[in-house]
Amino acid sequence: MLKSRLATAIIVVLVCLIMVVPVTADSHKVSMPYTDYDPLSGDGLAKNSWCRLGQVVNITGRYVASIGYNVWKIGEPTGNITLSVRNITETDGVIFSKVWGDASNLAAWGTGVNPVEVMLDEPMCINATVRICVEYYDGDMDNYCGAGYYAGDRVTGEWYTNYRYGQWHDIGEAEEGAYFYTWVDEEDLKPSHATSSMPLWAIAPIVVAVGFAGFYIKKRKKA
Repeated sequence: MLKSRLATAIIVVLVCLIMVVPVTADSHKVSMPYTDYDPLSGDGLAKNSWCRLGQVVNITGRYVASIGYNVWKIGEPTGNITLSVRNITETDGVIFSKVWGDASNLAAWGTGVNPVEVMLDEPMCINATVRICVEYYDGDMDNYCGAGYYAGDRVTGEWYTNYRYGQWHDIGEAEEGAYFYTWVDEEDLKPSHATSSMPLWAIAPIVVAVGFAGFYIKKRKKA
């Protein structure tokens, strides 16, 4: 009986050792610094505010893993902060959208860089010119958010874009939105890019358990 149990345990260990464990893909980051912020709130709820602020970005066949933006709070705003990728076409279709969290959890303006980020459920191949946006539809004159922008033409062919009252306003080459996104290589997502070895922390306890079982059986035989 003990021999059969040990044999079963060894088989289980061997199966575990040949399991394919995916390798963590290396990610790349594209980001834009900021020089100031624009008010972000629901239409007309704060002075000179926009409910979406973002960047027109050219993404050429990259597998996007996350998107983000530099956002702060002014006062004590509440309500959802949403990050999205949208078509640049007239339909303004949403390619991806996800709530980051509540505006009350943002850092206050003046405390330094404050990137907020959401992960896609899985890397998505984007091969288009899109808008990467931060969205906020709440707030008031004293409690709202601020989204960063860069004054100047840092990337030719991409630019800052603002939205309110149902209409986009493209700033052109004068400014850039303080967005970022991460992407992974397509090769890293293929099943062939995997390792047949488990990490040491997972192998060690299994080896110890099997070794102890073998020692126990050997000792019983001598007895």
